Amino acid sequence: MQGENEERRSPTSVLVIDAHSDIREVLSDMLRHEGYRVKAVGSGAEGLRQVMQDHYEAALLDIRLPDLDGPSVLRVMRELDPSLPIIVLTGYATVVNTIKTRAKSAFAHLTKPYNQEDIKTILRRAVGVIRLAEPGTQARRAVQR
Repeated sequence: MQGENEERRSPTSVLVIDAHSDIREVLSDMLRHEGYRVKAVGSGAEGLRQVMQDHYEAALLDIRLPDLDGPSVLRVMRELDPSLPIIVLTGYATVVNTIKTRAKSAFAHLTKPYNQEDIKTILRRAVGVIRLAEPGTQARRAVQR
């Protein structure tokens, strides 16, 4: 489970943006079970509102949304929070989509149906990267050794 070997801190917050309520529910349940604090929304506009209002350590973004173009949401999220690792989920994997999302700085790109273990592994890696970038983290670790 996330956090077993880490110093005590509040639960890692993850934003899930997916058009399909069943996928949002499954992802939310899985991530909560892993110890994450999850906010799940069904539209690009609501996802952008959340990024403006709250701090998240990672985001899972469906590339096909009912209101906004996924790559555009990714670009704006990156502008709002350049350090936010964004994992793109899509049921429409094409080379063009992969290239577009990578070019817009997605942390990772997964195709639906996804493997839950893959999501957990990539999310742990994404959160680890952002925590390494936190001010003082590397210095604290160096002193503890």
